[in-house]
Amino acid sequence: MDDGDKECFYQSQSIMVEISFLGKFGMTKTEAKIYLSIAKFGETTIGPIVKGTGLHRGTVYNSLSDLIEKGFVSFIDKGGSRYYKITGQKIFLNILSERRHESDKQEAEAGTFFEKISELEQKPGDNEVSVLYGKDALKTALLSMLNQCEKNKYEFLFLGDGREINENIGESFFLYIQKLKKKMNIKCRILLDHTHKKHAHHKQLLGNVGYLSNKVYTPLNIWVYGNTTLLVLFGATPITIIKIKSKSLADGFRNYFECMWEVCEKRENTAAEKRKMPRKIS
Repeated sequence: MDDGDKECFYQSQSIMVEISFLGKFGMTKTEAKIYLSIAKFGETTIGPIVKGTGLHRGTVYNSLSDLIEKGFVSFIDKGGSRYYKITGQKIFLNILSERRHESDKQEAEAGTFFEKISELEQKPGDNEVSVLYGKDALKTALLSMLNQCEKNKYEFLFLGDGREINENIGESFFLYIQKLKKKMNIKCRILLDHTHKKHAHHKQLLGNVGYLSNKVYTPLNIWVYGNTTLLVLFGATPITIIKIKSKSLADGFRNYFECMWEVCEKRENTAAEKRKMPRKIS
């Protein structure tokens, strides 16, 4: 490798590191490339961005719109042209500050939640709590849920990030679950945050899907079916699954879900997707 090739290699590696860093703040790879191009020019019209990135003009327009909405890029119109520039460091610091606030909030919510779990464990009666660990236990719990939904004609509800399932237990099992939902004619409603729309497996997700604001966040992934609530903590090592049989708890989560469902943005199913959807159970 000569000196020129080495320089190109190190520049390429540097750009990949920068794109990876920007991705941690919610930018897609395309948005990150455009952001870095604008940063290089300081202030620029769309033409140099298209030329510098090699992206289609329409793709650049759409990504610029998203970057402006997220607060990473601003613009000014002058001389009949629109000039773009990055907003600088402040937006990144604001995101980090918000994340610290959310982290503190989630820690407090988790503490309150496990206090309630302890109370359930101590109360005699119909409540039943079991704690499971690991990927295999999660797969078993999800398959058991589908069997119960098919047997009892239950609708299951899901609230959480969603992407963590695919990332932790693999794409093949995720797709297997979607096939089973169709085969078993299982009805479900799924609440995710807006960023989920751009995830690779989003189009494979079967069911009625709604999107919540990014600021609405739960540290848990929650499934509710019948009188059972399934809580999964993907951040724990190993993955921790808490299965609770309690009518009052399931009804409580179900009521919360319905409130969120009323105000969320609904995914518009294509004709093909509608044919896949289970029939409404009367």
